[in-house]
Amino acid sequence: MAKFTRGASKVSNYIVCNGKQCLYLLITLLSCGLSFFMGALNGSVVQTPCEIPNELTLKKTSFSKQSLDDANIEAIVNQRVNAELSKAGVMPIISNRLRFDEGIKNLAQGIVRVKKDEFTKNFDFGTPVNRGDGSKAEVLLFYSSSSAFPSRVEDSFKAQYEGNDGIALLNVTEATANCESVNVITTSNGKYTCTAIVGNHESYHVQRWYRGQSSSLQAVSRGIRDNGGSAFKLPEVHDIEEHQKSLQTYFNHLDEVIAELKPIAERVAKKNTIIVMTCNSGQSELLMNFVCNARSKSLDVSNILVFPTDEDTKKMAEGLGLATFYDKRNFKNMPERAANFYGDRTFVAMMFAKVVCVQLISMLGYDLLFQDVDVIWFRNPLDYFHDESNPFYNFDMYFQDDGAHSARYAPFSANSGFYYARNNDKTRHFFTTLLYSGDIIIRWFSHQQALVQLMAEHASQFGLRVKVLDRDMVEFPGGFHYHSRKNKDYMKKIMKGDLPAEIFHMSWTNNKKDKLKFFQQMGQWYVRKECITKESRNSFVQDNTNLSKPSLTESCCLADAEVICHYRDKPSIIPCKESNPIDKGGRSFW
Repeated sequence: MAKFTRGASKVSNYIVCNGKQCLYLLITLLSCGLSFFMGALNGSVVQTPCEIPNELTLKKTSFSKQSLDDANIEAIVNQRVNAELSKAGVMPIISNRLRFDEGIKNLAQGIVRVKKDEFTKNFDFGTPVNRGDGSKAEVLLFYSSSSAFPSRVEDSFKAQYEGNDGIALLNVTEATANCESVNVITTSNGKYTCTAIVGNHESYHVQRWYRGQSSSLQAVSRGIRDNGGSAFKLPEVHDIEEHQKSLQTYFNHLDEVIAELKPIAERVAKKNTIIVMTCNSGQSELLMNFVCNARSKSLDVSNILVFPTDEDTKKMAEGLGLATFYDKRNFKNMPERAANFYGDRTFVAMMFAKVVCVQLISMLGYDLLFQDVDVIWFRNPLDYFHDESNPFYNFDMYFQDDGAHSARYAPFSANSGFYYARNNDKTRHFFTTLLYSGDIIIRWFSHQQALVQLMAEHASQFGLRVKVLDRDMVEFPGGFHYHSRKNKDYMKKIMKGDLPAEIFHMSWTNNKKDKLKFFQQMGQWYVRKECITKESRNSFVQDNTNLSKPSLTESCCLADAEVICHYRDKPSIIPCKESNPIDKGGRSFW
């Protein structure tokens, strides 16, 4: 649950009116007086629909019971007020019935509707917003007391009393003008889901009860699936022991690692920002393509610091002109081969490198952009994050929207292969806590899943401000867009440069071989075929250069992209209709 608070910026309670609003207010005040007078004749003061904010509320006082009860008095007053409003051409809105009964007055005393698009724009918690429900989608806003009601008299009545038109629709500014805080609950209710709001001690977690195969509802974790399995399994003993060994190595050598890393980071940083990448030999050709691709577009990569996990990758990265820091103590047992698929043992082992490299840079006090090697640039994305006129500038961290919005990645659905973090106490603590959570990464076979769950807790507990760059934004497309049949025109515009994309991330792709082929189809592959494998690259470079450090870019980078068709059913910058599909029954992209 997200919480927004006004703090010291309390809004003064003034009533401003003109025209019919003033007539409404006058009639209301007269009605209050009439009701008070009638109550006094009968020996009691009664509650009328005049309970409005701004010190105009008449409190009910308990006296002896009279023959004319409160409801009858309210009915008479409301009939007269409605009659006067009708004469003035104002739609009568006052009824005799409160929206909420006495039993839940400590939970809700009023309710209105506001447009969802308007609400999420004003109260941006950073999570992706579901656009599939259309522009007509609305938000229900409950008021815990009359003090939080809208300032306009007629709007406060609409919130508190039932009307002919159902729950009133207000604009978000008017609806929240007197809210001291706003608790936001997001939910995607299934067909048989019920949602309960309980007045109790404050909680910022949603508790879940689930029937499943049982005859009664049972308390469960939020990760329980329909088949009874869980997306959030507890680490086993061997997971904990494996992580403890990694942490022991990390802390045993931390001082010497920092001493070696600090001067390198100082040389690389620009505007206190370092672009962090990590890579093993098995993924090295993707790193090479990133550099060759950026070089072809004259983009500056001088503040990139690569954390290679083996000697061969260190040499290759330096041959591309990149700064490196090879941490032999922490990375000596890392696999050199490429992962065969998402979540395999090689993939999971490399996740520790992704955690350590950003935690070290964060500890040193730098802003950082982390990216996987399967990213290419259209322009330097640091300009986007450094732009103080950016409407999202005041967030602490920025992530690409992964596109997978299941409970496993809820609520942020952040992609851990491309993100930017400003250096502050919140982000430093977050990266350190992620380092300590390696046993969960091992158990879940996912750095991304652990990161998202931890991030949600830090956002709630410490106020960490995270912005997920909505997948509808054209600046940060990725594998979700590439593999979705609904994005054909979008992908054509991206490949032709007709949309202002900052980067492209080839996520949602099983392995390195497919990523290479997809980049070739997109017209974003800039590595000579002789340099794709480590063996052929070493032989080719040795035969054609003097092996000076910047030699790889001269020997292996292409001036123009190599465009090759592989699959007719995947996006391509040229028609690939004659190629076989990669997916069974896949239709041509063109």
